[in-house]
Amino acid sequence: MSDFIHANSTASVAVAEAETVLPAAPPGHATASCLNCGQAVPFRYCGRCGQDAHHTHRLRLKDMPHDVLHSIWHVDKGILYTLRTMVLRPGPTIRAYLAGQRVDHFRPLSLLFLITGLYALLYAVLHINMMPPRDPAVPEAMYQAQVSFQTFFMKNLAWCYLATVPLWALAARWCLRRGGYNYAECLIIAAFITAINNFITLLLLPVAYAYSGKPQMQTFSFYSLLLVIGYASWAYGNLLNHTTIGRLGRLWRGFLTFMLGYVMLIIVMVVLMFTMSWSSIKQSIMQQSKAKQEQEQQRRAASAQPPKAAQPPPH
Repeated sequence: MSDFIHANSTASVAVAEAETVLPAAPPGHATASCLNCGQAVPFRYCGRCGQDAHHTHRLRLKDMPHDVLHSIWHVDKGILYTLRTMVLRPGPTIRAYLAGQRVDHFRPLSLLFLITGLYALLYAVLHINMMPPRDPAVPEAMYQAQVSFQTFFMKNLAWCYLATVPLWALAARWCLRRGGYNYAECLIIAAFITAINNFITLLLLPVAYAYSGKPQMQTFSFYSLLLVIGYASWAYGNLLNHTTIGRLGRLWRGFLTFMLGYVMLIIVMVVLMFTMSWSSIKQSIMQQSKAKQEQEQQRRAASAQPPKAAQPPPH
């Protein structure tokens, strides 16, 4: 009896599978199997893994120009769209991304890596020196420590900026708490806005190249920082547009978000700089202290000597 029931159920399943009809394929797209997972795909994209099932034929040389342009277009389209919307409407763009509208946008961490990597590459190729000439009042060891840290920072620019994202996310979690964002969402927010900040500095790279190693570099860096602070304050404040906070209140909270993260970043950078160059800084301080003591002793010795008697004029 059990064998009969089992055979009956097996026959029913076979009949059901045989009667299963796949949706009609659209014109120009024959039903195919996905070469990645083997799933039957009546349409262009596989419903199981998402691969384009109708453009995975064997590669030929004549297909390469099309494939290259196709790939570049899809990458550029996502980047350009994300950059444009982030520059013009940062708050609605990020909120839409967090709400699930993500297909048209470049992923925030990928965007951050791409822009920062391009900036670092151009910085290295153009041999830009962001340090102005040494101020005589600044000890030589301190200046060299700054140069060493800048060299380390630029060599690892993408990873350094990635490490700053949790700091700004922490600041956003506290300052933008009225927006209802959790910490994971604040990480996405910080990654997007940090990427656009780096995009602004990338656009200013020709000016940095013109002032490379010159005294004007300090002034240029100051105004660049003001521009970045202005955008970041506005962008973070935009994320509170759905709240009852007024415009000035939103802008103030956006400013606090950026500055709090910036202060934490400065503290970390100073600690790292002194940690990396503490021995040379300590030696320079001791040398300067010894030189000052010698100068003071020479001054005291000179003041302790009696003045020489004036010689009478010759007759």
